[in-house]
Amino acid sequence: MKAFLRKEWMETLRTGRLLILGIIFFIFGLMNPAIAKLTPWLMETMKDSLAESGMLVGEVTVNAMTSWTQFYKNGLMCVIVIVLMLSGVLVNEYMKGTLVQVVTKGLSRRKVFFSKMITVYGLWTLMFLLYFGVTFGYTVYLWPEDKPENLVFGAACYWIFGMMLLAFLLMFSAMANNAGQVLMGVGGVVAVLFFLNYVPKLQKYLPLRLTEGLSLSMGGLAAKDFVPAVIISCICVVVCGIIGVVTFDKRNL
Repeated sequence: MKAFLRKEWMETLRTGRLLILGIIFFIFGLMNPAIAKLTPWLMETMKDSLAESGMLVGEVTVNAMTSWTQFYKNGLMCVIVIVLMLSGVLVNEYMKGTLVQVVTKGLSRRKVFFSKMITVYGLWTLMFLLYFGVTFGYTVYLWPEDKPENLVFGAACYWIFGMMLLAFLLMFSAMANNAGQVLMGVGGVVAVLFFLNYVPKLQKYLPLRLTEGLSLSMGGLAAKDFVPAVIISCICVVVCGIIGVVTFDKRNL
């Protein structure tokens, strides 16, 4: 398993996937405080045109919270990017027939699946740490006196949300025949979550709650309000992993 896992990471480096993801997440992380810092200048530039449309622009004040607002807005884009980039993590192997050689050489299917799982989760963790780290460092540099609360916990909740979606991605990858089907499966899960979110009594249990870290920092929600969603998301990760392993064991390679 160690050899196959090493091969997975070497392939990630060789194909440039790690570099591309690193650049994208770095840019997103840099954009959050940069957009916040440039907001007053942008509003001043657009002031005359907005006035002609009947909109009056007052003085715009930005701070660290403005940067973290962008962090949570762009967080969804980060999740979308990682899902798109990793949607072929297993199905591409089916199409090339490379897994047949690996399995016939004695490596169990479960070890193959777990290696893929470790690679996917590892990439998301590294990229999210980069995204959070760049935003945190640049925001502290620009607004050293502003210290919003619960930043780490709010970011960790978003990381768990990404882990849950990737768990569904791996599960659908064990069932599907191409990346399009995997993306449809993950997209369907997200659509169901958004639909259920319209039911007020369900909101605190849905994984979408994990993307509301901004409300946590602003005092609208408390850390305990995220606990049910964290538990449900962790259960989804475990269940998807079990279903993925069982399905991968039985499918034709």
